[in-house]
Amino acid sequence: MNLIVVLSTGCIIGLLLGASIFFEPKEPHKSEIMVASTIRSTLVSLLTGFSLSSQSSWYAGIGFGLLYGFAFGLVVFLAKGGFKSKEAPYVVPGAAIAGGLAGLIIVNYGF
Repeated sequence: MNLIVVLSTGCIIGLLLGASIFFEPKEPHKSEIMVASTIRSTLVSLLTGFSLSSQSSWYAGIGFGLLYGFAFGLVVFLAKGGFKSKEAPYVVPGAAIAGGLAGLIIVNYGF
């Protein structure tokens, strides 16, 4: 596994997802959300990279990425109060899709 590719994939995806918070003018903690998104995506990429091997197929990469992205998104969802928060339900599908994308990139370029 090429650790540089895995880490940079997670960081770039996290920065792109976290940058969307700057479109919300009422949010007071924009930089903290951006850092948290970057850390979350980097950890999802690392877990996905450690779960794959050089013989893994592209659907295994997407599957592990979806699984870990969903799990980390669920943690954020529950930490923000679940369905009591109006923005929290949108975190889970976005995190899962970002994890699947990271898994596809890692299986193609990380090995």
